[in-house]
Amino acid sequence: MSKTDVLLSWLNETWGNRNFGFADKLLTENATVRGAMTREPVSVDEVKEFAQTISSLLGPLKASADLVVEQGDWLAARIIVDTENPRDRTPFRFSDHFFVRFEGGKIAEVISQLDYFTLFENLGQLPQDALAACMTGETLDWKQSGLDTDLQAPVS
Repeated sequence: MSKTDVLLSWLNETWGNRNFGFADKLLTENATVRGAMTREPVSVDEVKEFAQTISSLLGPLKASADLVVEQGDWLAARIIVDTENPRDRTPFRFSDHFFVRFEGGKIAEVISQLDYFTLFENLGQLPQDALAACMTGETLDWKQSGLDTDLQAPVS
């Protein structure tokens, strides 16, 4: 399998099919993953827990490679994930950018930069255009309404 095929197999089987033990087949024993949510490298077992948490928020998903560059033991890839909001089955897509180091055909190190804004906007956990609002200097404020707490971007 090519490096791209290994990465896509890991994503689609682990995240898409929710076969969280599959990571043991494609990741080295001491593999680490870093990203916006982790800051420091995390172990394979922690990655499995994270995959379970994020997968529980999503409908069925399918990852595909949009742009790939391989050099030596490294793979850089822009991955597009097609999924749906399980609440109303509205389809959406988001991207992740990976830098992946391989050892002996297995994934040894992953640096991931998932587009969390797009993900959480489409799940209804952030208001639409939250990133654009933040980039113009607006802030996102918690608004208390009865028993519910909603995150809303201020209206200018």
